[in-house]
Amino acid sequence: MRFCIRQLIFVVLLMAMPVAAYVMVFNPRNEQIAAARHEIQLKQSKLTQLEKATRSISDLGQEIDKLSDVIALFEQKLPAEREVEVILHQVWKLAARHQLTLKSIRTDKPVIANQYAELPIKVIIVGNFDGFYSFLIDLEKLRRITRMPRMKLIRDKKKDGQMQAEILLSIFYESKVAALPSRASAGGA
Repeated sequence: MRFCIRQLIFVVLLMAMPVAAYVMVFNPRNEQIAAARHEIQLKQSKLTQLEKATRSISDLGQEIDKLSDVIALFEQKLPAEREVEVILHQVWKLAARHQLTLKSIRTDKPVIANQYAELPIKVIIVGNFDGFYSFLIDLEKLRRITRMPRMKLIRDKKKDGQMQAEILLSIFYESKVAALPSRASAGGA
């Protein structure tokens, strides 16, 4: 039995067919399947995250209600612009009640924000430290929103227990200028 070239070519072609099918068909298809499985895993993990997020949506409604109540409480504590002088008078009375002397009260330019304005007030108080401490406690108990971003205490070296305090007091109030843009946008919506 003799093999001729034609039979040899036929045998080589027959053996090349499975190799070519693997390289051209099966291998790319396996890569596509692996990529599809990876994509499925990614989508399943995103779906799991979405399920976790949707479980907490009912809690978000309750949280929004709580935060709305807190915002309403803070808005009640914001005095109107015309009441700022009343607050300054309250600070003056508190200082007098604790036997402190107000050397200076200077208001700076108001800082306008979205729904409110902040009025920085520089105050210089002189007196007994114990009275000043009580003054700070009573100032904190005021119904209005105030903050004290800066305070400098200077001890009087001549008299024991005496001091001078330089305070930057910020009073928040509902400003007509700050309220106008939000009302205009609410009315237009």
